[in-house]
Amino acid sequence: MMSRKVFVIGTGVSGLVAGIYARLAGLDVEMFEAHSMVGGNCTGWNRNGFHIDGCIQWLTGTKPGTGLNKIWRTCGALGDDVSVYYTEKIASAVYEGKTYHLYSDLEKMEAELLSISPGDRVAVKKLSRDIRRFQNLNVPINKPFEQMNLFDILPLVWKLVRSGKPEKKTETMTIDDYLEEFKSPVIRHLLSCVFPTVMPVYTMFYSLGIRTSGDGGWPVGGSLEFVKRMQRRFESLGGRIHLGKEVERIIVKDGKAAGIKLKADDREEIPADYVITAVDADMLLNRLLGGRYHDRFFEERFAELHNYMLLSGTYVGLSIHADLGAYPHNIYVRPEKPIRINATELSFFNVKLYSYDPKFIRDGKTVMTVLLTENEFDYWKALKGRSIEEYKAEKERIAGWVIGGIVKVFPELEGKIEALDVATPLTYNKYCNSYRGTYMSFIPYGHVRKRIHKGTIDGIENLYIAGQCTFPAGGLSLAALSGKFAAQRLLKAEGMNSVGFPATGKKRNGR
Repeated sequence: MMSRKVFVIGTGVSGLVAGIYARLAGLDVEMFEAHSMVGGNCTGWNRNGFHIDGCIQWLTGTKPGTGLNKIWRTCGALGDDVSVYYTEKIASAVYEGKTYHLYSDLEKMEAELLSISPGDRVAVKKLSRDIRRFQNLNVPINKPFEQMNLFDILPLVWKLVRSGKPEKKTETMTIDDYLEEFKSPVIRHLLSCVFPTVMPVYTMFYSLGIRTSGDGGWPVGGSLEFVKRMQRRFESLGGRIHLGKEVERIIVKDGKAAGIKLKADDREEIPADYVITAVDADMLLNRLLGGRYHDRFFEERFAELHNYMLLSGTYVGLSIHADLGAYPHNIYVRPEKPIRINATELSFFNVKLYSYDPKFIRDGKTVMTVLLTENEFDYWKALKGRSIEEYKAEKERIAGWVIGGIVKVFPELEGKIEALDVATPLTYNKYCNSYRGTYMSFIPYGHVRKRIHKGTIDGIENLYIAGQCTFPAGGLSLAALSGKFAAQRLLKAEGMNSVGFPATGKKRNGR
């Protein structure tokens, strides 16, 4: 019997995971990518002989034995031959000439925070309690939620019960709100390094829970090497990837996804039995499906952006001509004066140093990166449309502000810092096809119900959706999970289980 043909649109993490799991099941899988390389938002690029990492700050699933580690290993992203770096210090801040640290050992972290500010004892103890709640609260990864039975759900419920209820008021707080509970500016600085402070506070608890549980390391080589290992895994299984091939639309016939039409291709359509999309919701609904189909989950988010957060930003890559071995790897910096990018005022940033990874060191110079969180896509688009010189000048202004802030904290680095590149939301929109240049989108504010997309579109069979946008938050771990779930939904439709063996019950379409 001829193997069923599956097309995957998009080769970000979710697409690669979906393709690998479908291929492991024995299906004939081809992937189509508009860009010249795989990865989507999980990317990196070269400037002036240096490599700038554009994604991974830390990775859930580096800890052996966890469910996500199994996915990463299955997909070739991690393995015994891949080194993972774990830092003792999650973040650091220099305040009045003294350096303080947020440790990955929770007891040591708590002791450091209490030594910084004994008057914050109650708030520090609450923080420790909330971090512990998330340390072992892993997302179930075995199967999509709608395929779970009572025996799958009960262990999760038991974990939730054992972890205890969060304080009611934190459910609607942002990190900014939560930081106001601490009297010490040092503690506020340290916690500001964890996640963008506009995000819901539970994301900070989750992040610190992962990092203090022995997970959340850095795969040496960075984001681009991470996804290239997945590419090699997929191709070693016999899958095919077509780079530089932009899909114009999904062909739908008789209510079923039946193939694709490539942009700038004379062929009317390329037939397939199934299509998995690993693109953002805007591209799926408005471009690939031409606005002909509705999806309440996504349309609600587009219509109610006051309830959902779009995380985008300007990304600054630097090289430093200095030995940074003794410097912290994630540093809080507050320049002398804030900077305004259109309507957004920024007063601080985190600097990530890559002195632990040889890939990011050259000729005695080390790469550093800074993400400035803002949502000014329209501003950047208008500026570049009006004048490319003004666009470049604005990027140079921002790089200068960042360099000035670093020198304020570390005066010995003056004259040793070079700006390599400044990537705006337009950059991510152009190369990653991400909606408004976001690296995470539609994150619900605390008062909004957290829901998960069902992974299909009403009115279209044989079409399955992967991507971090199908979950309430985002990140590489949820992108991977969405890809695995998309493949499993497809396999169930084919009458197969997640490893490709026949399952009980009838196959669809009379097969």
